[in-house]
Amino acid sequence: MQSGAAVNPAVRWAGRLASLVGLAAWSTWLAWRVSSAPVDVISVLVLVLEVAALLVSLVLSAALWSFGSLPGHSRVRSRSAPLVDVVAEMLGVADLATVHACGADDTGEVARARRGLQLLDPRASRAIVGRPVAVTAWALVAVEGIRRMMFVALLVVVLLTGRFPFELPSWTMLAAPAVAVVSFSVSHWMLSGGVLRPGVRLRWSMASVGAGLGDGTSRSGLPIRWTATLATMIVLNLGVALRGLSDRWTHGLGPMPHHERVVTMSVSWWLVLVGFAALRILTKPSLGFYGATRRLEETSTRRLALGTTLAVALVGFAAGVLPGGLPA
Repeated sequence: MQSGAAVNPAVRWAGRLASLVGLAAWSTWLAWRVSSAPVDVISVLVLVLEVAALLVSLVLSAALWSFGSLPGHSRVRSRSAPLVDVVAEMLGVADLATVHACGADDTGEVARARRGLQLLDPRASRAIVGRPVAVTAWALVAVEGIRRMMFVALLVVVLLTGRFPFELPSWTMLAAPAVAVVSFSVSHWMLSGGVLRPGVRLRWSMASVGAGLGDGTSRSGLPIRWTATLATMIVLNLGVALRGLSDRWTHGLGPMPHHERVVTMSVSWWLVLVGFAALRILTKPSLGFYGATRRLEETSTRRLALGTTLAVALVGFAAGVLPGGLPA
C-alpha cells in the first residue's frame, strides 16, 4: 500500500473487518472488566481510560471507513510530520485544524490539543456541520497526549501503591485486549492506505504527552514537548526502580503480588521504549555549555539524567521480576 494511492477495495474491506474484530475483542474484555473488577478509585479510572481508548479507535475507524486516497503523499511520509496534520489532511478538515504554535511549544502540540478540546465541546457543533465524524476523529487524535498522561499517572500510582486495578484473568482473557489493539492498528493502517502505520498513534501520544494541560509556558527554557516526554520516561523509570527495590529489599512500599508486579513493570518499560521512539521525532534542544567551568554541556546532562534513572530501573526491574524476595 502506497500513501497517496487509492485504497484497494479488498484492502479496505479487510480493514473494516479488522475494525469489527477489534470491537468484538475489546467488548469481550470490557464485559469481563465490568463484571469482575473490584470497585475502587483506581479500577474505575483505568476502566474509564479503557473505554476512552475504545471510543477513539472506533471514531477513527468510522472516519476512515470510506477513505479512498490521500493527496500530498510526500508530506505524510515525513517522519517529522505531526500526526494530527496527517490526519487532518486525510479527513479533509485541515481548515479547522490550522493552529499557531504558542510560547515555547515550537512544535504546536499544545495549540492543537486546545483546538481539539474546543471542537469536542458540544457548543462547537456549528463548526462541524456536515463532517462531525471526521472533525471528532481529528480532535480525539489531537488530545491523545492528555489521555496518555492520565494513563502514565495511573500506572505510576499502581507502581507506588501496589494496588492493581483488577485481578489478573486467564491468558485467554488477557489476549482479548492485545487482539483488540493489534486489530485496530491493522485496521487503521489498511483503511488509511498505509499512512497510519501500526504504533504511530502510540508514538504520537508519547511525543505529545500532556499537551493541552497547563498554560503552555516553558519555565526551564527547553521546549515543552521534549521536556514532557523526557520527564515522563524518567518518572516511569523511577517508579519501576522503587517498586522492584521495595519488594525485593527495602519494603518501603506496600507489597505487590509477583505476577501483578511483572505486568505493571513490563507495561512501564514498554512506554519508556516508546518514549525513545518519540524523542527521535522531536527537535533536540541544545542550550550549549554552562556552569562556572563552562564544561557542563546541557545535552550531556540530560542524557545523564535519563541514563542514570534507566540504569536504576534496570536493577529494580531485575529485582522485581525474579520470584520471591528477601524477608522484611
